[in-house]
Amino acid sequence: MKKILYLGLVGALCLSMVGCSNGNAFKVGETEVSKDEVEKVKSILVATAGYTNRDYLAEFNKSEDDKEAQEEINNQVVSYMIDNEVVYEQAEKDKIKVTDDEVNQKYDQIKGVLDLNTNYKKLLDDANVDEDYLKETIKKDLMVQKYREKFEENIKVTDEEIQKYYDANKKDFEEESVEAYHILVTTVDENGKTVDDSKNEELKSKADSILEKVKSGEDFEKLAKENSDDQSTGKKGGYLGYFTREDKNAEFTNEVFKLNKGDISDVFETPFGYEIVKVTDKKTEQKSLDDVKDQIVSKILADKYLEHIATLRDKAEVERY
Repeated sequence: MKKILYLGLVGALCLSMVGCSNGNAFKVGETEVSKDEVEKVKSILVATAGYTNRDYLAEFNKSEDDKEAQEEINNQVVSYMIDNEVVYEQAEKDKIKVTDDEVNQKYDQIKGVLDLNTNYKKLLDDANVDEDYLKETIKKDLMVQKYREKFEENIKVTDEEIQKYYDANKKDFEEESVEAYHILVTTVDENGKTVDDSKNEELKSKADSILEKVKSGEDFEKLAKENSDDQSTGKKGGYLGYFTREDKNAEFTNEVFKLNKGDISDVFETPFGYEIVKVTDKKTEQKSLDDVKDQIVSKILADKYLEHIATLRDKAEVERY
């Protein structure tokens, strides 16, 4: 599993969930973190594994019966939390500050995401992640982010480093794209809110019924014109054209890119509703160095930052129980 650096929304929620349970998982300086809090972080990562294109989160979909995989996941979560706590404490020593306005702005962004994803919001409610708790973790997350930005400002990445990285990792810069059609049965009402459970079940049944028609041989494009709630593509038979993983939301592309040319998906859910997708072509192209130069710089900086975190961790008082 790749090293976890940032998880966006997940990172804001998972940075420093410090508990008071007697069963502690680790200690950084004077800060002790309980096993319960590690499990809380793990549950959030599992729940959001389908909401991101980050490859390393695929491991969080491993079966709970796979004890070896679960042990590795636990180790990764603990390592992630230790690294964040180590960096946060260093940021405090360096007197890095975060304003209330910055915290509130980030909170409003996250709240907007949660309002569109009731399943994820329920997960946080069940984990007792309320507004005050969320704002405190956002503040810590922003401090860590500022610390990283300050570190990277002093790093110069040379053209030679960029070329060497590209030559050694060309396969990482292959871009896969698909050509596809889709039928959307939306679960979002005219006010942009997710429908209630009873209406959701009704819409799921509708999507299942459409899929049965597709499987029985009815024309996909005709069914899309008649049933798809995506107004921009429905009139074109659901045609989406060619797109990459980055062009659409991750919950959608994570399912679509599992399909081969000629495949039709089962019904799957995204924040916008229930989807049925037909893939008509799939291709891979090699990106040029010029196309990925900025991306490579970011990767090199990330590697140097990880090395720096390892140095901080070695100097810190860290205990794993």
